[in-house]
Amino acid sequence: MEQKRHHRLIQFLGGKTSYYVLGLIILSAIAIFLVNKVSFIFVPFITILVSFLPPMIFAVIIYYIFKPFVTWVEKKISRTWAVTLIYVLAVLLIGVLGFFGIRSLVQEGQEFVEQFPSMLDSVQENFRAIVGQLPFQDQLDELASSANDLIQSTLSALGDNWQKGLSGLGSVFSAVSATAMTLFIGPVLAFFLLKDTEKFSESVLKIVPPNFREDFKMLVKKSDEQLSAYLKGQLVSSAVLGLMYWGTFLLIGLNYATVMAFLVGLLSLVPYIGSFITFFPGLIIAFQQSFLEAVIFVVAWFVIQALHGNFVMPQVMGDKLQLHFLTILLVVLVMGDLLGFVGVLFGIPIYSLLKIGVQYIFERFKRRYNRFFSEDKGSYETQEDKQSE
Repeated sequence: MEQKRHHRLIQFLGGKTSYYVLGLIILSAIAIFLVNKVSFIFVPFITILVSFLPPMIFAVIIYYIFKPFVTWVEKKISRTWAVTLIYVLAVLLIGVLGFFGIRSLVQEGQEFVEQFPSMLDSVQENFRAIVGQLPFQDQLDELASSANDLIQSTLSALGDNWQKGLSGLGSVFSAVSATAMTLFIGPVLAFFLLKDTEKFSESVLKIVPPNFREDFKMLVKKSDEQLSAYLKGQLVSSAVLGLMYWGTFLLIGLNYATVMAFLVGLLSLVPYIGSFITFFPGLIIAFQQSFLEAVIFVVAWFVIQALHGNFVMPQVMGDKLQLHFLTILLVVLVMGDLLGFVGVLFGIPIYSLLKIGVQYIFERFKRRYNRFFSEDKGSYETQEDKQSE
């Protein structure tokens, strides 16, 4: 019996004898060793990929934002004219918003940046005055001093890393040119993706071996659903959150309400962490106005968060991502450490795509296990079993 099980294990791995397994291990070790030795060969390809990655990401974002509108307009006119019309309307909308809204936002933002250091100093002085009346003043002074040292060291480290990052880019001009290329190439790529979606899909499908085409189409469909749900949902969710806070901040009389609402909406593209970061500048602004304003701000902040989380998020995001809060937090932190700003902003969709790939591989593993070992102690439940129920 033991010999039969051993034989089935070899068959499960794809061979017929133990020499196959030994050869597989040796070849894998040799492959890893060779890749490590000739890793310099891949450096140019990685450089090219990194150069094209920002425009590609920007193009994908535009694609998923415009796709529903193009699909709707395509019912009345040809797809090429539908894409062109959507692009023209988008340019007009951006121009109108830029002329009427962005100028005032920039002016208020500049004033906020200039005044924020003095507001921070004022809040610190008020805090020290309150602390001076407490019996444990010395301990709080030490705590405040330690926190101030930590903030200064953190800002210094960020400044050093920022300078290193700029030197790594070569020059400020290269960073500006890369941004300009992204803003130009991204919409162009998105235009052709929207116009020739079917042709592009057929061309890619022809490259895939026939035996794997059904699985490939299934993976592409799931990936499309995940990306579409996240990008559209996160954009709508962040915009709604920004509008909710804008009205609330104006209602409670918070200074720089427009700038703070814009920052909340923008940084909320990073789930949970973005909103948490913008809470503290808003609290400082409110506390600088009055203690009562700070209390009202805190209450209003968490009320809006609760309303947004319980009513807006389920409607716009749905349940397609199925990610726990801790999973999102860990993904953002890990991806941010690995990929920097791109990882923070797009860590969740990258994780979702990786999750689809891992689930597919595990599904194939379960089917293969059931083929060779199901008669021992039972079999795995596969997607085919769930669909047949």
